[in-house]
Amino acid sequence: MKTRSLTRACKRTASVLLCSASLLLTATPAGAVDVDVTITGPDGQPLEYAAVMARWPGATKPQANLIPAVMDQRNLTFVPHMLVVPQGSQVVFPNQDKTRHHVYSFSKTKTFDIKLYIGRPQRPITFDTPGVVTVGCNIHDQMQAFIVVSDDPRWAITDANGHARLAALPDSTVTLSIWHPWMISEDARVTRVLEPGTRQARITLDVDPPPTPPASSGSSLQDRFNELSH
Repeated sequence: MKTRSLTRACKRTASVLLCSASLLLTATPAGAVDVDVTITGPDGQPLEYAAVMARWPGATKPQANLIPAVMDQRNLTFVPHMLVVPQGSQVVFPNQDKTRHHVYSFSKTKTFDIKLYIGRPQRPITFDTPGVVTVGCNIHDQMQAFIVVSDDPRWAITDANGHARLAALPDSTVTLSIWHPWMISEDARVTRVLEPGTRQARITLDVDPPPTPPASSGSSLQDRFNELSH
């Protein structure tokens, strides 16, 4: 009896592995190549947190994540500062701080509101429309992060050196779509077409850094909470 159960379990495992392998082969174009992209500002300095998306003719849209992505709150900071998720995916916003946060967004791509809490909120947020979502905390004005909801099959976020690697692109014409927080709006995009054979691309964005906000450990609302707790 145990032998038959073990055999059935092995068959189910093999089926899952074969299915996963099939999906991987379907998602990866034949003759796939990696392309290194460098994003800089007009002064030639590298730009971190540029979301670089790639698509090509005949590409299939990515499936939503099976497991929610995580955007933590630690030391009055959203971690990571930027996420890219496939359309239809969920994101959860755990609060690791000892103070309460009120996470929200007024972006047209996704409006949501998670009122004052510590720990893990009751449910994740579903992001079902492509676009950019600016996330903030209604208690701590300096807290800000970005979620890019994408229906493109490939994407990457630039590091501190302005570098992003787009893996497993077809060796054909590929169109890049780029968004950076310093752009004039959430709808703004810079597009570049990569010709077949391209392995490296350097792209300059005409953006300027926003004014530096005054240093603050919290908002006036947070100060009020602190007063009430003493």
